[in-house]
Amino acid sequence: MKTISSENEKRPVSRAVFILIGLLLVLDTLFVMTRSSLTFGVLMPALIGMPLMIIGLFMPFFRSLCRRSRIFSVFAFLLSLAYAVFGLVFALTTALILINSSAPASGADALIVLGGGIRGSSPTLSLKYRLDAAAEYLEDNPDCLAVVSGGQGYDEICPEAEVMKNYLVSRGIAADRIIEESRSLSTAENFEFSGRIIRDRLGEDAAIVFVTTRFHVFRAERVAKKLGVDAEGIPAKGVWYITPNDYLRECAAIVLYFLRGDI
Repeated sequence: MKTISSENEKRPVSRAVFILIGLLLVLDTLFVMTRSSLTFGVLMPALIGMPLMIIGLFMPFFRSLCRRSRIFSVFAFLLSLAYAVFGLVFALTTALILINSSAPASGADALIVLGGGIRGSSPTLSLKYRLDAAAEYLEDNPDCLAVVSGGQGYDEICPEAEVMKNYLVSRGIAADRIIEESRSLSTAENFEFSGRIIRDRLGEDAAIVFVTTRFHVFRAERVAKKLGVDAEGIPAKGVWYITPNDYLRECAAIVLYFLRGDI
């Protein structure tokens, strides 16, 4: 009797936990949608949270189905296993991101700034933080050359590199220290095209660093090495309200890149 009573007492708590976690994840997506364009990273919390919320709301019904249907019982087990595996992978990728996000030493010959989106003729907040980190490094290393790397997206009025250079100049960085790389449309192309420019200007032995948002440093470093560009990442701060979305999306990206052999 005590075991049954204890189990019955736990069920309302587990339901509340499922509903609360699911609701918070869905609300995260709804909140970020009001401040950002709709991307997979924005949708991920809702895609993860919605099933949890539904399970919590209808837990007695699902428990009954599991008792009556072996197929549904197996499905419930597989769903639980999927969430457990995702939780483990997310924890592992987040640990790798945090461990590998320390700033490199000064004295690099060239710095690559990875594009991060523009709105009109202004950088997005995420890209602004990257450019601010780049400007600080360039101010501390006056002999370092900068390559701003970013092409023109389908919804952008000019290449990102043009906006990035203008912003750095407004921060006091001399225009003749900044080279625009305006063809790239991906992280791989950022490094491929920028690396080619740096080798042509400074030779094969140039010491290279790059700036990107903290969550992106781990994957970007490995993409660069895969392309033969030996570069260390300088982590820029992220936009606080999309941090959960960024880390969830980056978890998926790291796994996908690993499975494809891109890192």
